[in-house]
Amino acid sequence: MFRPTFVYDTTNGIYQSKLELTNIDTVSANTISTYAVSVGDANSNVYVGVGAGNAHSNMVTKNNSNNTFVGTYAGASTSNVINNVFIGYCAGNGTSYSSNSISIGTNSTAGGNSNIYIGYGTGVGQGSNNIFIGSGMTNSGSSASNTFLLGNSNSTTIIGDLSTNRVGINMSSLPTTTPPIAFDVNGYARVTSGLGIGKVPGYYSLDVNGSMNVSDGYGVLTFTHDVNGNSTTTISNTSSYAASNATLQVTGGFFSSNGTGSLTTFKKGMFMISAFSNGSGQGYIGIAPTTSSQTLVSSNTGSIITSNSSSITFAANTTWTITYFPSP
Repeated sequence: MFRPTFVYDTTNGIYQSKLELTNIDTVSANTISTYAVSVGDANSNVYVGVGAGNAHSNMVTKNNSNNTFVGTYAGASTSNVINNVFIGYCAGNGTSYSSNSISIGTNSTAGGNSNIYIGYGTGVGQGSNNIFIGSGMTNSGSSASNTFLLGNSNSTTIIGDLSTNRVGINMSSLPTTTPPIAFDVNGYARVTSGLGIGKVPGYYSLDVNGSMNVSDGYGVLTFTHDVNGNSTTTISNTSSYAASNATLQVTGGFFSSNGTGSLTTFKKGMFMISAFSNGSGQGYIGIAPTTSSQTLVSSNTGSIITSNSSSITFAANTTWTITYFPSP
């Protein structure tokens, strides 16, 4: 029944009209203009749209509370749904046992707890703490938790693990590695300005604070330090190419190496050797005109290093370094 009443406004000193609708199941109208509409059932559910939510007669048996469903058939035939927001045609339709979640988009799915699904047909029926954004992002129908997906029709542009703060680009899943990779890119990547690793980018295109290891599959360049704080840069072969040479070559420049024991192979050109044993040291300057059998050693000769026409021998417990200045 319609029951028009007048209520006295004590603040403004006027009577205001009030229309109360009681025992009304359906109201049909082309246009309704109003200042405010108070909509909700006894369990604080708000259903807006043809077929949205459940019939009032099912309120108790469906056990829904504190929900907002907007759209034709949004949240229809739901049960045990608490604190959820479904917006769009058939959004969250048929959901059971879900709480604290948001599902926006036509046919977007809901289920589980504390999920955010945005896009047409987006979402999975189980799992918690997920964020899916994009049309058709369904994780291929598999249940997921703590997962971030951004893309279109299961073509994932960005994937994230919200429990470990890991992110992948152009990957269908995040690999398991030791240590875990926080940022992983499948494909080419470009940084147009500066990149800082372990520090804020500065003047250089690449600023690194820490050790560095670079491999092309054949050799390895390592930049690090020893236990005494000495900076060391080494070039070595990978195990697959252990019999090959590993050299640092600079056009018109030099390359160096170090080690223990005898030294039998020389590069054509000049070289300098520094050797130390039990606190004593010696320095050598040599010339290898053509081959290892033509060696000239001079300067600072002594007992730590001895030489003949084909090799140099070091005393026990001797460490040495050699720097070559190669000839063309």
